[in-house]
Amino acid sequence: MRYLALLRGVNVGGSAAIRMADLRDCAAGLGFEEVATYIASGNLLFRSRERSATRLESQLETAIRDRFGFPVSVVVRSGAEVRRIVERIPAHWLDAAELRVTVAFLLRGADGAAIARQLRPKDGIDELAVAPGALLIATRRDALTRTGIRLIGTPPYKLLTARNLNTTLELAELLGR
Repeated sequence: MRYLALLRGVNVGGSAAIRMADLRDCAAGLGFEEVATYIASGNLLFRSRERSATRLESQLETAIRDRFGFPVSVVVRSGAEVRRIVERIPAHWLDAAELRVTVAFLLRGADGAAIARQLRPKDGIDELAVAPGALLIATRRDALTRTGIRLIGTPPYKLLTARNLNTTLELAELLGR
């Protein structure tokens, strides 16, 4: 099966820096095949015979901690799961120049509906949708900074790893190849 692994908080600031070549080597060392990365923010694509995303997350988290010396939360989604998430993005968001769309992939076990209820009142979030294993967030471009600052460090923020719309669409396309 084709999988996408999203590392939370890697290469977005200070202490958790991993070179993507080293991440590819780490994944290949686990026996994953067709290992590739996309941009330097912890997006890993691979094939595995393993059918349990939870086991894949655990394997990657352990290997990353052992190799790089710090813990990283990993979200793994199959190609089919990523396609279902992308299909749930409201069509009117795709062309709306005034909106910035973020796909917040939820860590395993996180309750998307409960998190959505916590986020709704935040300033700057114009629309919010729940997809299987993800939250879809649309913010006005002029409100993005204010919204992001309000979310960082909150309990919901710790249960997700976010990618912008363009990155998510590109990852979905790469998984389909």
